[in-house]
Amino acid sequence: MLSLFGTGAILMRGAGCTINDMWDRDFDKKVMRTANRPIAAGDISTFQSFVFLGGQLTLALGVLLCLNYYSIAMGAASLLLVVTYPLMKRITFWPQLALGQKR
Repeated sequence: MLSLFGTGAILMRGAGCTINDMWDRDFDKKVMRTANRPIAAGDISTFQSFVFLGGQLTLALGVLLCLNYYSIAMGAASLLLVVTYPLMKRITFWPQLALGQKR
């Protein structure tokens, strides 16, 4: 059970990072600290990043479906956080507050 949770957490954290890098690629190009990220630098295409994201989400769904119904519902609800958190950085200086409001 713990290994399933850990695997799912790693996959969803990775998916969140992938979504963030996809949405911020134009911003990341202009910031020295982030300009070398693979998507911002052009090393990985938008299509390739979508394929990678799809793989991450598919594997995470496979892990999620091994759990009970309550865990599945909580996991599905957390997908909203994974998608919206990167966007919160654009409208507030406290994006973590948005995470806290959605629990």
